[in-house]
Amino acid sequence: MAVKETCLVGIKAPSGNVVKAFDVNIKGNDVYVNYSDSSVAAAHGSYHASGQQHIKIGRNYVEWTGGPSGQMEPMKLFRTPPSDVTSREDFFPIGWEIRKLASVLPGLNSQPDMLVDVSGEDGDSILGLYLSVLGKGVGSRSSISGYRVLRSHKFGDAVEVEIDAFIVPK
Repeated sequence: MAVKETCLVGIKAPSGNVVKAFDVNIKGNDVYVNYSDSSVAAAHGSYHASGQQHIKIGRNYVEWTGGPSGQMEPMKLFRTPPSDVTSREDFFPIGWEIRKLASVLPGLNSQPDMLVDVSGEDGDSILGLYLSVLGKGVGSRSSISGYRVLRSHKFGDAVEVEIDAFIVPK
């Protein structure tokens, strides 16, 4: 039976409240991200042992026009399988306007494994979080698209996941 590893990500909002951003679960060589945004119930992203990455809402794939046909189709990407990644494979970006955090994310009453404190940040800025699968020995990064990494957290044994938080100013 595959070992399940979990990471709970919380955010300290400008109100001082701690809210739940998402949780990340590694089961064997599969990675699942279940996010908590109340405007998109039951949304999750997956990066499977086969290399397939996708985002679903409930049991339905999110559709997009970025696939080979150019028509609306399920958002499925095929990448290097997580266990074969040798460098960094980015797979799940998400973000929220800082002033809206407390209204779109649920409160968190337990201790998160990663806490991002944006209580002193400009409310019009965007808090971005980026998840990556890392190859063995890959170091942390200091910026994402030119924006300084505010907080970083790594976890996982068979598959290592890094979560980076950054601010995009208004």
